[in-house]
Order: sequence, then C-alpha cells, then structure tokens
Amino acid sequence: MNNSIFISGGGTGGHLFPAISIGNELIKHNFSIIYIGSKYGIEKKYFKDNNIKHYLLNIRGIQRHISIKSILINLLFPFRFTLAYLSSIFLIIKYKPKLIIGTGGYASGLPLLAGILFKIPIMIQEQNSIPGLITRKLSRKTNKILLGFKEAEKKLDGNCVFTGNPIMSNLKIYSKLESKENLGFDTNKKLILIIGGSQGARAINYYIYENIDFFIKNNYQLYWQCGYNDIKKLNKIQNKSIKIIPFIKDMSKAYSSADLVISRAGAISISELSIMKKATIFIPLPSAADNHQEINSKFLAQKKACVSIHQSNLKNRDLEKTISNLFTNNKNLEELENNIEKFCNKDSNKLIVKEILEEIK
Repeated sequence: MNNSIFISGGGTGGHLFPAISIGNELIKHNFSIIYIGSKYGIEKKYFKDNNIKHYLLNIRGIQRHISIKSILINLLFPFRFTLAYLSSIFLIIKYKPKLIIGTGGYASGLPLLAGILFKIPIMIQEQNSIPGLITRKLSRKTNKILLGFKEAEKKLDGNCVFTGNPIMSNLKIYSKLESKENLGFDTNKKLILIIGGSQGARAINYYIYENIDFFIKNNYQLYWQCGYNDIKKLNKIQNKSIKIIPFIKDMSKAYSSADLVISRAGAISISELSIMKKATIFIPLPSAADNHQEINSKFLAQKKACVSIHQSNLKNRDLEKTISNLFTNNKNLEELENNIEKFCNKDSNKLIVKEILEEIK
C-alpha cells in the first residue's frame, strides 16, 4: 500500500520549519514523507545535515532588487520554472503520493500544480495573516487551506480551516535561570535574544553593531543569531556578555533564557514566541511579500501583545527607548508576556494532522 506524502516548501525557515513540523507528526502515523524544496534555500543544508529524504528543485524566486545578477536570475526564471515543473511531474509518477502539502515559498507551487494535473489531493498550510501568492492563486483548486491566522480567510475563496501554525515538537519551556547558566550567561543580568529569522536580518544586525555601546553600558547580555552572511563582521565585537552565532539549534533554551526578544515578525516566530510566552519587540521586514510582517506585528501590538517598531524608525533610537522602558517597568514586560500567550494554539499540530487524515481517508 502506497503511503507517500509530498510536503513542498522552503527558501526560508518560515516555510521550511512548518513543513518539518507537519512531516514529523505524519511520520507518527506511518506515512512516508518526501520533502521538496529548492536548491537555493536553507533547506539544502538542513536536509543534508539531518539526513532527511528530499528532492531539491532548480527554482528560485523573482528578484525584486535591481542588479546585473538579479536581472540574469530573472531571465533564467522561465527555464527553471519549466524544468522544475517537469521534475515535479516525474516525482509524482515515481512515488505516486496520496497527498501533496504546500507550506509556501517559491519551491512549493510547482509540486502543487503538478498534483492538480494528476488529480491528487492538495492542501496548503498558510502561515500569515495576509495569504501568500501561491495560496491566493491556488485557493479555489486546493482541497483544504490550513490557516495560521483566522484573518487570512477574508482574503481567500477556498475551503479554509483555522488550525494555528505548526510548531516544532521539540520546543519546550525550561527554567530561565538554568537556561542562562547552561548557555554561559550571568543569571543576575538581563538577557536579550536577537533573532532575525533563519538567515539573520542585516538591517537589525548592522544597527545593533553600530550602537553596541548602548547594550554594553547598560550591562545587557545578548544572545544573537545573526545568520551566516554577517558573522565575520559581527565577530569583531569582543565582549563576554555578548554571544553571536550564525544559527541557534536549540531554540528552547534560547527562548527560555531570554528576558526580552528582538525579532522579525514572521508568522512562525510569532507562534513560537506566543507558546514560549516571551515579551517581544518586533521589527518587521519591510520587503516582506504584501507587507505581511508589518500587518502581523501591528495586529499584535493593537492587542498589547508586543511592541512593533518600523525599521525606518531605528534611526530615532526607538529600539533603545523601548528596551529601557520595558526593563525599568516590569509590569510592561509582564503585560506583553501575558497577552502574547493568548495567541498560541498548543494543539495546532494535532489539528493539522486531523484535517490531513480526514482528507485522505
């Protein structure tokens, strides 16, 4: 009996880790999971490092900035699109999946389109309050769309079910003091966790780098995920209270150790921070598709579940002012922690699997 399921998505952690979370849950139900991603996304390294069965398509997204390199990449897009579509068809013929699930990113659309061609059931897990391009275009042809935010349904025509976003099953809450100690930090000092997404956030990295004296003078400790591109520059900072690494593998300890988090406003980061009950300053990525990060963070800020700072306002020292205000008034920190927790759905993984199993009965 064939029990293969394709899960396609990636490019960034915001699309990859939901795919991994869903796959891990389905493996418990004896399904064979084949992940499909892109040769140009972070999944290439992740799949290899974790010995995960996968296939990488030769596809990458349209480049929105102007340069000779981006123009060449965009000129190649039609050829890569065609080859990746044919590769998706080949994979379907070879493995005959019972279902194809897309989690977003430029690698997710083509397997879904190929699935429609072969009349295979398809589902989309949409993380954001503003649905992505693939979700919008395929909403009417999708058997079911699993929503991370209820608000997304207003933008879609298809069969939508609110489940919350999938969360990595290894995410656990530990003692703050023990986590600080295990990570080599002083338990008596405030610790700020900086996470600019799976690939880091250059604007945030550079701003904090240029204004590092504020953090040192105030005796704040930093646990800083900067991405691989900026690590060489940031390693020029030599201070025992500041730990800078490209990628944090154990997010449970990282979250648990933090008194405050500075983060981009991707949907999965929001879901994780709500489960971990963390006071957070969101600095949304201005170039995010359909400005979804800004919308995500403003929605939470209106509910007093976070502080949202526009990237252009960093120059006004809004970040430093906010940090000082939060750390001098614990009630404000506690309010953010209590309110963001209201947006977590600890049963999201179970709900997602329930919907999937119903679809392939």
